[in-house]
Amino acid sequence: MTRRRSWPRPPSWTIPTGTLPGRTTGCQCSGSLTVRSHARTVFRAVPELHFIFLIVPSYMSLGSTLITVFDQVGSVPCLTFDEDFAVYICHRHSHYPQLHIREARVEDHDDLMPIFMRYNTILKETYGEYFLAELIEAQDEENHAVVCEVGD
Repeated sequence: MTRRRSWPRPPSWTIPTGTLPGRTTGCQCSGSLTVRSHARTVFRAVPELHFIFLIVPSYMSLGSTLITVFDQVGSVPCLTFDEDFAVYICHRHSHYPQLHIREARVEDHDDLMPIFMRYNTILKETYGEYFLAELIEAQDEENHAVVCEVGD
């Protein structure tokens, strides 16, 4: 005769009767803004991550919230199961673009000056109209200037 061992269930697995909703359709925090926020958080936490793939049976619908984050890219036939699977993708650049950092060049002056002037005109008044170009041009081994770019 084989003895079956009964393992005790942790308290977190026990749910009091009457606390579950009649029908559960996913995360209680679902909503278009929350799903976008989760995607942004994932891409922020893992800089090397560029795509998130979601693979579900093709008969399933993503619903109105997930479809705002994921785009369908194709389907995968399955040899093990009777159904095919749909493949969805979420791109990094749609939620949290990656910064490209490079050494500043004098030619960057025209693009950077409107940003500086929007927040502070004292630098221009104190050091002249081309202070930024002069600062970039004065780079050496100890003083560096960098530019961060997003997209184009």
